[in-house]
Amino acid sequence: MAIGLLVGRDSPTQTIDPCYQAVRLFLDRFSAQYTALSCMDLTGVHLGTAEGQAEFKQKGQIRLCANYVGEATRMVLEIVGSK
Repeated sequence: MAIGLLVGRDSPTQTIDPCYQAVRLFLDRFSAQYTALSCMDLTGVHLGTAEGQAEFKQKGQIRLCANYVGEATRMVLEIVGSK
């Protein structure tokens, strides 16, 4: 969503290509670095279940997620800064 806000179109007549290219670049970079894109694949737990949430909490994986979010933010800023 952040990429769309920053490089998305302002009207329906504009092309969506720059936004799609930026999103694809982000997804490629993130998955190359972490080999996954989904929370379940990144954490190894299903956050949609009580058991998964308990395991996530028990393992202290919030720090892991904070690192993912921080790196994703850095990547997005790098990508949109070059547009």
